[in-house]
Amino acid sequence: MNIRALAFDMNEAVDAFVQKARGFFYRVVLFGYRCPGCNGSLHAVGEGKCRCGSCGRELDPTVVFQQCVQCGGAPVLRVRRYQCTDCGSDIRSRFLFDGLVFDPEYFRQKMAESRQHKSEQRERVRQMLVESRSDTLPLGAADLDSVPGLIDALNGLTGGLDERIIAESREGFDLNRYEAHIQAHIGDSPVSLAEIPPLSAKPRKDLIWRFIAVIFLAHAGVVDAWQEGVNVMVIKHETDREGCGISEPSATADGVEGLVG
Repeated sequence: MNIRALAFDMNEAVDAFVQKARGFFYRVVLFGYRCPGCNGSLHAVGEGKCRCGSCGRELDPTVVFQQCVQCGGAPVLRVRRYQCTDCGSDIRSRFLFDGLVFDPEYFRQKMAESRQHKSEQRERVRQMLVESRSDTLPLGAADLDSVPGLIDALNGLTGGLDERIIAESREGFDLNRYEAHIQAHIGDSPVSLAEIPPLSAKPRKDLIWRFIAVIFLAHAGVVDAWQEGVNVMVIKHETDREGCGISEPSATADGVEGLVG
């Protein structure tokens, strides 16, 4: 026995029965009532609302046809319940099946008030942020002479650089070649990166390429690298893995554990 399927079937059957019961209820409670405008027949279109079949007028049958049992006053919808306009007593509608009726004007007003409140709150926050801003901080022009030796240090870092180094690097750098070159010059003893012979005629650029190759080799587990002062030391990994791919796996390297960045 599929209990779950039976439960869904029963739920659908109950929903269908409720819809039929609701339709029958409205036909009964509206029987004998006619449209006050054209005397046409009325049929329910929702909770607290019916429509004339002749002129199409919509009305609330509780407000139009029902009276207060206490004083005979006319009912009026207050948020979610009916009240007498004369004595203020609650009036229980005989035209509602099992739902709640809502005063649309009340909720439109509340939504408008809520939007207005949020708009005012955003404006207050904006004003607070504007008032909390500090004045513009005037900054003078940079004076390189204010720090002794700064200009010489900057010249030392940038002096001799080829303006076409970026373009040449894209065209001339061969990662496989540099990886093979580094592996051929390291062994079981640490070697400084600067001690590995260059492959390029430009020492500064070649040192950069050697450093990049070491990073990829270290990521692939082929070498171990660390920093000692200003030198980068390289040594074969103690458990050099057999058949370890270098260039392809290292092409997606995202960092080297143990290497000082």
